[in-house]
Amino acid sequence: GMHSAFIDDAGLVHLKMGDVDQVEINEDHFFLNTGSPHYIKYVDDVKAVNIVPEAREVRYNDRFREEGTNVNFVERHGDKLVVRTYERGVENQTLSCGTGVTAVAISASNGENKDYLFALEVMGGNLQVSYSKTGEQRFENIYLIGPGEKVFEGFIYE
Repeated sequence: GMHSAFIDDAGLVHLKMGDVDQVEINEDHFFLNTGSPHYIKYVDDVKAVNIVPEAREVRYNDRFREEGTNVNFVERHGDKLVVRTYERGVENQTLSCGTGVTAVAISASNGENKDYLFALEVMGGNLQVSYSKTGEQRFENIYLIGPGEKVFEGFIYE
């Protein structure tokens, strides 16, 4: 769908994401949809996770097998979140996932209705997510923030 964005004085792109009004909180994971469905599990050492087999156990379980879900593993250091993401469709780990880091940042709120800003480290670089928590299950003014860099150019010949 349509998204709005702006570039700040530091050259960072602020991409407005859709509002979120439902976060499923479970004993060992979160689940929410930020444009794509995301299963989020916090771990002590995200680099130690054997991501593909562990994520596939979730992605192909009875609940998610048909429509699929992305699976995010997160290590938290205060307001910094280190994230590794397995994406459905790709069926493997990816360097970054915008809807994934957005979902992770929302899951990291402490429950207070206030403005949040999280730094996120992914294999592809560093990002930020800001948002306002305005109700028990309501998150608005969500922005995915990061550099806009050309990383590939290609041509398709018919």
